Amino acid sequence: MNYNEKKVQRGDAVCLHAANYLNDAKDMNFYQKLERFEMLNSLNKRAATKTLHVSLNFDPSEKLSAAGLVSIANAYMDKIGFGEQPFLVYKHEDAGHPHIHIVSTDIKEDGSRIKTHNIGRNQSKKARKEVEELYGLVKAEEQKKSLLQKIKPVD
Repeated sequence: MNYNEKKVQRGDAVCLHAANYLNDAKDMNFYQKLERFEMLNSLNKRAATKTLHVSLNFDPSEKLSAAGLVSIANAYMDKIGFGEQPFLVYKHEDAGHPHIHIVSTDIKEDGSRIKTHNIGRNQSKKARKEVEELYGLVKAEEQKKSLLQKIKPVD
């Protein structure tokens, strides 16, 4: 969260959304955002890893509105099992392509932990493909193919 909030302070990012918080992101300062995570994290003393930080990257041709990015983030988080968790969505504006960062905690209200082992392979990849289809986004596999076609070896 600190990484994203520093980018906001520098003008390189904006906090678009605070899901499952009592207030909107624009109405909270750093400590108010952090307090929600810390409260949940304090419910589980044994967990070594208590946070989730995800970056969703889009093709440079995609011009997505703030509302569209929030909708995509909500759908993605639902699909990986974090839809009921508090999470913050940050739009970064310091790269050549649109992207968002999502920060959450994996400690639930009852103190149990959402398992994140192999989340990239087991939940995230499937969720990404479903979100790409649902929102008509450029598919990640097509981006890789397109990039390879542009790179030509030199004699």
